[in-house]
Amino acid sequence: MDTLPAMSPSPQKKDDRLFVRDGRRSHRRSFSLTEFRLGLGVVGVLLLITSWILWKGAHPDPALFAASVGTDAPAATMMSADRGPLPPSLALPGWHERMLSWFDASNLYVKINGREDYYKSFGFQRLGYVSLVQNADTTRIVDVEFFDQGSTANALGAQAGERSPEQVTQVGTSGFVNASSNAMFMSHGRYYVRAIGADTTAATRAQLEHVCRTLAAHLPGEPLPWAYALFAGQLGLEPGKVSFMPENAFSFGFARDVYSARLDDDSEIFVAVAPTETAAKELAAQFEAGFAELSDDVSAAQGIRWARDRYQATLAGVVADGRWVLGVRGAPDLARGRAAFDRLRSGLRALPFEVVDQAFSPPAATGSTPGAGAVEAAPGAEPGKELPPASEPAYPEGR
Repeated sequence: MDTLPAMSPSPQKKDDRLFVRDGRRSHRRSFSLTEFRLGLGVVGVLLLITSWILWKGAHPDPALFAASVGTDAPAATMMSADRGPLPPSLALPGWHERMLSWFDASNLYVKINGREDYYKSFGFQRLGYVSLVQNADTTRIVDVEFFDQGSTANALGAQAGERSPEQVTQVGTSGFVNASSNAMFMSHGRYYVRAIGADTTAATRAQLEHVCRTLAAHLPGEPLPWAYALFAGQLGLEPGKVSFMPENAFSFGFARDVYSARLDDDSEIFVAVAPTETAAKELAAQFEAGFAELSDDVSAAQGIRWARDRYQATLAGVVADGRWVLGVRGAPDLARGRAAFDRLRSGLRALPFEVVDQAFSPPAATGSTPGAGAVEAAPGAEPGKELPPASEPAYPEGR
């Protein structure tokens, strides 16, 4: 069998390289004059574009700003003519307004990205946003978010859901104010206002307080909802512990227009109004079924079916009484759960006739929440103080 002769490797040149050693060298003997001119033209266009970008960055269009930083011109001349219910005097002397803008349900996500559904669940109508800037130090800013929530109950509900436990609640005639070191959260009638400062200086605090005083003096107010006459007036609970849930109360899709208040032992009492006694019994049965789904143990005691939460080992119960649906959840034991029930029932029976009528009145034509216009808080009431007691106890039988 013939075999191929052995092949000896060829000697490798020392200058062999994987990559071209002189990659930037041109091997063309000459260049076209047309190519040279086109190259110069491209470089010139790029330089012009770069110069234009730099110039525009240093000279922005004044129309992009609602107000000129560093000026102290009257707000009415710098802001849009559409101020809605906002008064023209939000800024203290030495401060000015900047960038007033409005948002509705279609574009709320632009301003409140990721949080818009929360405000919409409380009847959101419109949001106004404006910055207040100090002339002497333009880094000192107070941002004001002005929510129209459609009703007093909705505004209070949105505020309660964002209230920190350490904030003190100040009671007004048409809403509450919760203050922190650099912010104030205010409800007044159908409006919920968030004013947040960039620092905690005395100047910023003064501007925050001025915003609240000005809005309280100029905005149309409404009486507090009837439930505050119950929880704050009759039961003596701090108003800041009262919550309103227009829908999905306790994560139950059927539970709407529910008022609740947290007790000292961290349990919660709640109440809702049904259109009829039959509807109240049906709603109570839905609550019972909902609590039972989260429970491994359901037992009856003194006419109340108690469900023990399988995760927290707390008790929840609900009953229908006339058109009222009243309940307790998070009770640590049966004795305290029953005591909370008795306390809530006693408060309902002590309500005056006019408050009961307001609670049972149908929704207004404007689309406000049922029972949203009711009892007025005492002017100048101090935080945590109970409202004036009822003068004519009334708990109409059969209502």
